[in-house]
Amino acid sequence: MNLSKQHNTVFTFFICLLIFSNLMLAQSSNDLEGWSSVQLNVRASEKIAFSISEHLRYRNDITTVSTYFTQVEGSYEVVKDFELGVGVRFIKKNDDVGKKQGLESHFRYQFDASFKHDIKKIDLYYRLRYQNRNELGFSEEEGDIAKEQLRLQFGVGYKVRPVDIIFKLNTEFFNTFVEKTVGNKIDRQRFTLSASRKFNRFGEIALFYRLQDDFNVQLKNDAKGTVSKSILGFKYSYNLDFRKKDESINQL
Repeated sequence: MNLSKQHNTVFTFFICLLIFSNLMLAQSSNDLEGWSSVQLNVRASEKIAFSISEHLRYRNDITTVSTYFTQVEGSYEVVKDFELGVGVRFIKKNDDVGKKQGLESHFRYQFDASFKHDIKKIDLYYRLRYQNRNELGFSEEEGDIAKEQLRLQFGVGYKVRPVDIIFKLNTEFFNTFVEKTVGNKIDRQRFTLSASRKFNRFGEIALFYRLQDDFNVQLKNDAKGTVSKSILGFKYSYNLDFRKKDESINQL
């Protein structure tokens, strides 16, 4: 790629970032949340990878603990750039509304199909996820009905070489399975803008801003509307690579 075409690619990418970030920031938000996580990634072979992570989330303008959970995931590269994944999540949810309050235990499992490719210097990636979550300790007769969702995410990424920072922009749609008499519906959408950087032998640090819109939410005046929240996030991850015997620790 010559210098002129490279400049055009960079310019186009950052124009897209500017447009989408302005759209996100222009939205009115009902709450500000803070999400943080620490993750260990293990590359077992060329095709198999695992991860375990701990998450802590705050709500009410980052003043109240919302949830904390442990997540374990595994993935297998079927063919180049196409992966199948599975994951489980053990959740503690802070229920501070209503007569019965306290920590609730939830369990979630998920199945993923992911694909990525690049156009010149821009990375494109897509993910389809099915997830199922229910509250532990309660039966369906007691009111515990599993929440099933189908999620579709797609995004773009670009690495700024002089500073080795990767910028990503993605959107994701949530389709919740409901009773057949009602039909399925898209009830959530997310926009996320992130920046990450890998440090040799230290790991990777990522910061992100996310706008989440929940549709058809029952409001206090008995009407239905859209509830938006802004999310500020921090993620630290460390990578272990066992693909080479002479290098036990590498950056993925």
